[in-house]
Amino acid sequence: MYAGLALGGAGMLTALVALGRASAARAAAADAEREARRRAENAGEEAKREVQVLREMLAVVASGGRLTREQVIEGRLWSDVSPDEGRKLVEAGAVRLLDVRTPGETAGGIIPNAQLIPVDQLEARLKELPKNGKPLLVYCAAGGRSAAACEFLASQGYSQLSNLEGGFGAWQGPRARP
Repeated sequence: MYAGLALGGAGMLTALVALGRASAARAAAADAEREARRRAENAGEEAKREVQVLREMLAVVASGGRLTREQVIEGRLWSDVSPDEGRKLVEAGAVRLLDVRTPGETAGGIIPNAQLIPVDQLEARLKELPKNGKPLLVYCAAGGRSAAACEFLASQGYSQLSNLEGGFGAWQGPRARP
């Protein structure tokens, strides 16, 4: 009799373990399905963004604009400008300037007539930047944050964007106090 009870208890224990494992397997399968769905949605959104960039590039070319080889390969709608090219554009009055450095950084000087919007405030202050008119030359301290700012602005429909290579640190033109 005790042997039967022990065998029944062992069978019950085995069934409970199997039930627990099946439940864990169902949860893992549900998690995997949610993750696969999330990845598929992200891939779809990324493909839409890439197609939109390609369309905008084609529109630039169709309207007589030029893109560099690097812009096409990297899929970006903004260009890099050397400090010398940037200085020439500024001297000719051919660009508007956007400084995306922090107030602490700009206290040491800016390019004259630059609009100051720190990169971390750019999204909130986007309406301060007109979308039409002169091309926009964006700069920061060394060129990294301004490249990110150009990428963001391009994603928001801004065109004619340039990033100053080397940023304010490489700038050899006139400087002013903000």
